[in-house]
Amino acid sequence: MGINYKILGKNIKYYRKQKNLTQEQMAESLELSVGFISQVERGIAKMSLDTLIDLCDILNCSAGDILDSAHINCRDKLSEDLLSLYEQIPKKDQTLFYYMLKAYVEHL
Repeated sequence: MGINYKILGKNIKYYRKQKNLTQEQMAESLELSVGFISQVERGIAKMSLDTLIDLCDILNCSAGDILDSAHINCRDKLSEDLLSLYEQIPKKDQTLFYYMLKAYVEHL
């Protein structure tokens, strides 16, 4: 299981706006740069666990609130991996692979 940092950033932005804080105010409270806060909210930068805890204190929410729906479901990851493997098969063999897999599943 992993973290979708874009969703995590959107959650942070949501709670920040609920508290009527600007990125500048939040950055100052956390002793971080505005640029870093912006990158976190856009899912580009990752923050430490310590920063997450401090952020939750400022936003008056739990880490669970921030992380909610930001985890990547293992099933979604498996689907992405299977699609990636499928796309690596030569085009002429993709249809054959599909029917072989379908026949295998029906046999179970």
